[in-house]
Amino acid sequence: MLRLRAGWLSVIGGSILLSDSARDPSGSFLFDSSSLEKPIPTPGQDSSVDPPTGSDRILAASFSPAGDYFALTDDSKRLVLFQTNPTWEKISTRGVSRRCTALTFSACGKRVLVADKSGDVFSFSVTRAQEEGRLELGHLSMLLDVVVSDEGDYVITCDRDEKIRVSAWNSPHVIAAFCLGHREFVSKLLVLPGPRKLLLSGSGDGSVRLWEYETGREVHSISLSAACGAPESQRLAVSRISCCPRGEHVAVLCDRVCGFYVFSVSSVPRLETPRFVSVASTPLDLDFDDSSSLWVLCRDAERPLVCYGQIDGRWQPVPEDPSMKRHSEAIRKNWERLEGPETPESPFTSLYKAVCDNMSSYLRKKEARIEAEKRKVSAASAVSVSKIQKTER
Repeated sequence: MLRLRAGWLSVIGGSILLSDSARDPSGSFLFDSSSLEKPIPTPGQDSSVDPPTGSDRILAASFSPAGDYFALTDDSKRLVLFQTNPTWEKISTRGVSRRCTALTFSACGKRVLVADKSGDVFSFSVTRAQEEGRLELGHLSMLLDVVVSDEGDYVITCDRDEKIRVSAWNSPHVIAAFCLGHREFVSKLLVLPGPRKLLLSGSGDGSVRLWEYETGREVHSISLSAACGAPESQRLAVSRISCCPRGEHVAVLCDRVCGFYVFSVSSVPRLETPRFVSVASTPLDLDFDDSSSLWVLCRDAERPLVCYGQIDGRWQPVPEDPSMKRHSEAIRKNWERLEGPETPESPFTSLYKAVCDNMSSYLRKKEARIEAEKRKVSAASAVSVSKIQKTER
């Protein structure tokens, strides 16, 4: 994972969090979630269903809107909260009920919202760092992402069953709208900055869709496979959506694809035709910084970071500056710990709908039945002819 905010560059791999800033002379901040104690089950928690043990691998992470806090959750069902200003410091470690799939902060930065695999969203206080979480809303399916509108009046969630749900922040049981149209699981959401109240969604069906989230109306959609010339049969699962601070440029990353897509959102509004930018090594994540430069984290120990900017109307790598060299050197020093012992499997493979072709099986059985009936008729006809011949003699 790669996260950029307020001059900090944070890279996450395995159980390691590495944060670095060119403005901080004290050096990089390194945190290993495996050093934490295992959480104690909360009262009423059914630990037999989802025991509080795991690999300590970090599952989700996010900066607060102002960048002064950072939160992460790991495979051992812990929510860890840090303050980043003036320096990084761990504030609290709290247990969560289920393994997390996504997390974000409220618009004011005072609460952390955690979505889990059972379909629930819990919120945790930032200022009251030891307070337990409270249940805000629930789905009937695994949640894959959660975001909050810029004004803080809506919580938007998406799940494995192709649904995007828009809920009122003050009363999350009140559903303002559903955004329906994807044909596979909805993996990523992004609220575009600005007054137009637009939402971008990415899915396992290889499409990116633009919505007016207050009404659930789909404004426009694009097929990523068509944009890069890939066959429609190729599965493309959107693994990341990021936009620059003003929202004029959007970057999309798909799982196991050696490149990324960049496009803009017009004032109509409409999604412009995306451009596919090839990358030498497989991108792991990407994010825009505060100056609208696009940073890409690659699976390359020698050159883990590549920064892209618009040059002559095209997104191209820019030369390394001192801050980029510092970030890259910090990642290289910790590469083995960040990469982990082996390349993890795709998290999206198990989310696709199973294809059940009942018709082919039915037609094969029908054909076999017809052939059997024909053989029976032929055998009966042969017996009848034999009896007639005997009678004539």
